[in-house]
Amino acid sequence: MGKIGLETLLDPKNIAVIGASTNPNKISGRSIHYLNSYGYKGDIYPINPKYSEVLGHKCYKDILDVPFDIDLAIIIISAQNVIKMVKSCVKKKVKSCIIFSSGFAEMGEEGRLIQEEISQLAKTENIRIVGPNCQGVSNLKTKSMTSFSTSFADEKLYYGKTAILSQSGAVAAMAYNIQKEFGKGTKYWIATGNESDVNVSELINHIIDDNDVKVIQAYFEDVKDSDYLVSAAKKANKLNKPILALKPGKSEEAKRAASSHTGALAGEDIVFDAICKHYGIVRVDDIMEFSTFPQIFELDQKASGKKVAILTNSGGLGVMLVDKCKEMGLEIANFNTETKKKLEEVLPVFAAIDNPIDLTAQLLNDKHLLSQAFPILMKDQNVDIILVAFSGIGKGYDISKIVEDITAAHNRGEKILAVAWVASLNGVASLLGENGVPVFTDPTLMVKGVSKFTEYSINKEMLDEEIEQFPSVSWNLPFESQHTDGFLNEYESKQILKHHGLSISNEVLAADKETAKEAAAKIGYPVVAKIASQFIQHKTEIGGVKINIQNEAQLAEAYQTIYDNSLKIAKEEQLDGILVQEMVEKNFEISLGLKNDPIFGPVIMVASGGIYIEVMKDFQMLVPPVNYKRAKKAVNSLMMAPLLNGVRGKAKLDVDALCKTIVSFSKMIEAYQHMFEEIDINPIIVREEGKGVKIVDALIKLKPSHKNIKNGNECAYARI
Repeated sequence: MGKIGLETLLDPKNIAVIGASTNPNKISGRSIHYLNSYGYKGDIYPINPKYSEVLGHKCYKDILDVPFDIDLAIIIISAQNVIKMVKSCVKKKVKSCIIFSSGFAEMGEEGRLIQEEISQLAKTENIRIVGPNCQGVSNLKTKSMTSFSTSFADEKLYYGKTAILSQSGAVAAMAYNIQKEFGKGTKYWIATGNESDVNVSELINHIIDDNDVKVIQAYFEDVKDSDYLVSAAKKANKLNKPILALKPGKSEEAKRAASSHTGALAGEDIVFDAICKHYGIVRVDDIMEFSTFPQIFELDQKASGKKVAILTNSGGLGVMLVDKCKEMGLEIANFNTETKKKLEEVLPVFAAIDNPIDLTAQLLNDKHLLSQAFPILMKDQNVDIILVAFSGIGKGYDISKIVEDITAAHNRGEKILAVAWVASLNGVASLLGENGVPVFTDPTLMVKGVSKFTEYSINKEMLDEEIEQFPSVSWNLPFESQHTDGFLNEYESKQILKHHGLSISNEVLAADKETAKEAAAKIGYPVVAKIASQFIQHKTEIGGVKINIQNEAQLAEAYQTIYDNSLKIAKEEQLDGILVQEMVEKNFEISLGLKNDPIFGPVIMVASGGIYIEVMKDFQMLVPPVNYKRAKKAVNSLMMAPLLNGVRGKAKLDVDALCKTIVSFSKMIEAYQHMFEEIDINPIIVREEGKGVKIVDALIKLKPSHKNIKNGNECAYARI
C-alpha cells in the first residue's frame, strides 16, 4: 500500500514509443497509429535509430535524446534488451513504462530472474511499470491508446462507464468486443500481463475513485497486493460501485495454465471465493457474464426484492424463464387483483394475464400493447423486477415503437427492467443497450445477471454494517508450556479456546493413573481417555483414544494401552499425559477451523462434521472479522443445515450458541492472528436448543516465534 504514480499511466500528457515502427499494422507501430487515429492531444516521441520520422512524428535515436520530460514510455524491443532500456528510462526520469515485450516469467526461470530485476527497479527508482508481456493501457476518454490490441482496430471507440482491468490482454479484448455488440463501452482498458509492478488490485483501488466509472470488471489469474483489493472492495461498497471479478483456476490444470500464461502462482480458489463474499465483490463464472453483467450493475437503482414479472411474446420462452428464475433464487410475482383486472382490459382475450404474461403474436397487430402493459406492472407492489423476453421479432413488427416503449419503461426507474432479445432482428440489442437498457441475447444469461444483481442489492445492507476489528496484541497462554511454536497438545489447544469464551468438554490432564482415576471420579463416568502430545496429532490412528470408559478398571487398562501405543511413535518425554474428559452425548457435529492463506491471510472454515465434510464437501469459508449475521448465514448455507433446525420430530439444535461460538472464534483470531498458523476444532457437538455446544477435540498450531509471517515484521513473543 502507499504506491503512487498511476496518473501518468492512465492520463499521460506525452508518450515515448521505444522500438517504434513505420508499419501501423505491426505491434511496434500500432499504438502510434491508434494515438493518431483517435485524436490523442499529447505529444508523441517515437524512439528508433533507424528512422528520422515515424507515422508523422519526429523520431529520436535514443530516449535520452528527447529534449522534454516524459510521462510514459512504451517499450517494444527484445526481452534481453529491456532491462537496459528501463534503466535508460530511469536515467531520463520517465515517470512510467509499459513493457509489451514477452519472454519473462511466463517462459521459465531465466525469464523470471529478468522480471525480478524489473520489479526491483520499480521498487527502488521513482518509476511505475505495467507488464512485461502485456497489451497495454488505454483511456478511451482522453484517447491515450497505449495498446496494440486489435479490439481497437475498427476506427470507432466505445466509451462507457466501466473499467476493464485484466491480467490477460485476450480476455480484455473479448470483454470490450462483446460489450460493443450490446451498445456498451468502457473508460479504461488495461491489460497488465506479468505484473512486475502495477497489478490489477492496485488499479482497482485507484480507479474506484474515478467519478466516470460505475462498475469495475477485473480479471485475475492470481492476486497480488491483497490489501489493495480489500481496500478497493470497502471503498466500492461505500461508493455503490460494484466490482465484478472473473478468476479461473478452480482446477489444478487451470492453475498450471495460468502459470504458463503470465507467470502467475494462483492461490486457493475457495479462499478467493470467501474474500469476494465477505467484501461484496461479485464473482462471475465466464467471459459472457464478465462482459454483459456490467450493464445491469451500472444501474443507479438497486433491486428492492426478488419478485419477478415476465412479459413475453412466446409462451414456451415464458415457461422456461419461470424455471430459470426459480433455479436462480428469484420469485415469480403474484399479481394483485387490480393488475389482473387492468391487464384483461388492455390485452387480447386469448393472451395469458397470469405470470408469465404471454402477449402472443398480437404484438404484430397492436403496437400499443407494451406501452399499455408496462405502466400496469410498474404500479404493482408485488413486482420488483420486470423481465421482457422477446423471440422471433423481425420484419412486420414496429421495431422502433418496441424500442421506444421499452426505453421509456426503463427510464421511469420504478422497477428493475431487463430484456432478452432472442433470435430476433440484428442490431436491436445494440440500440437498446445504447439507450441504457440492460439487454441480452441469451435469456438464461439475463436471469442469472438479474439474480446476481438482486443478491448484491439485498446483501449491501449486511456489507454496510461495520464489524468490530481487533488489532493483534501480545499475550501469554493461560497455562505453563515449553512450546514456542508448532503444534500444541489437545489440552493446551482447548485451554486457549476456553480462555477466549468457547465452551469445551469437562476434562483434566492426568500425569499418572492415580490422577486419572481422581479426574474420572470428579467428572463422572463414562469418560474418554486420550494421549496428550504435540507430537501426536492423529490420536485415533495410533490407538491413542479410548471412549465410553465405564469404571476405574477400564480406565486403568485404557491408560496403559494408550501410553504403550503412543510410545511406539514418540519418546516418553514427548508425552504430556493422558487427557480424561467427559463423554459428551452424540448429536450433530460441526467442524470449525482456521487456515492462513499466503495471499489473504486468515480464513475460517465452518463445516458439517464427520463424513459430511469428507464425502459431501459441505463447508463454508468466512473471512474474519465475522459478526453474528455472517455466522448465521454461513451455518444456514450448509447442505446439512435443515438437520440443525429439527426434522422428522427431532428437537431443534442450538444454532444460536453455534453462531456465537463462531463469532468468539473470529474475535480470538483477529486479536492474536500473528500467533496462529492453523486451528482445527473437530467436532463441536451442537446440542438441543438452549443447551449450547461443546468442543470435544481441538488442535492448534502456532506460527514460528520469531516472525509475523503475513506482514514480515519481527514480533516479541512471550515464552509459552
